Amino acid sequence: MSRDDRRAAIATATVPLLARYGAAVTTRQIAEAANVAEGTLFRAFEDKDELLHAALVAALDPAPLVRAIHDLPGHDSLETTLVALADLVQQSQRATARIVQVAHQFMGDRHGPHRRHGEQDADSHRDARMSAVQDIVGAIEARIAPHAPELRTEPRVAASVFFFLVHGHASPMMSQDGPLDPSQIVDVFLHGVLDDQCQSTGPPAAPVPTASPA
Repeated sequence: MSRDDRRAAIATATVPLLARYGAAVTTRQIAEAANVAEGTLFRAFEDKDELLHAALVAALDPAPLVRAIHDLPGHDSLETTLVALADLVQQSQRATARIVQVAHQFMGDRHGPHRRHGEQDADSHRDARMSAVQDIVGAIEARIAPHAPELRTEPRVAASVFFFLVHGHASPMMSQDGPLDPSQIVDVFLHGVLDDQCQSTGPPAAPVPTASPA
């Protein structure tokens, strides 16, 4: 096995441990999960920090979600397609939510002599997340592009707004009652929050203030 393959295998084996133990996971636990000697870890990685960084990058890899989006069966309606897409995005976010918390913890703990290295890792994670979002939005765009005649915007704009609506509302901080289900999100995305009368006539006119009697 090449060094790169070994690094990838160790990083992948570390991901479930990150979700369970966070940055406190030990190299012994990692070695056992990867079925290698503990010394092998440090022949593949410079130190534990570099190993954890590689595991975080592997955990946040958008490729599985992008593949799932591409592999969705075709649907006749835009609404049905969007519900299926929202469900996939929510499943992915639930799976990575703990890893994102660990990433913030890991970056926050990088102080002292490791601060510069930590800042570089933070930049790397941010770049990876931005790239991941672009990949996911691109995959969503490809699935809704056949419905372009039904859209008021370009498919790319619709895909971006849709992703951030689904992704943003999945956060437990956004709603005390929990996130909306995919059907609710798609209903708001397609039809907005105005009732039919307001959509056709516009919002009610603001009352004109009357002069108070002298």
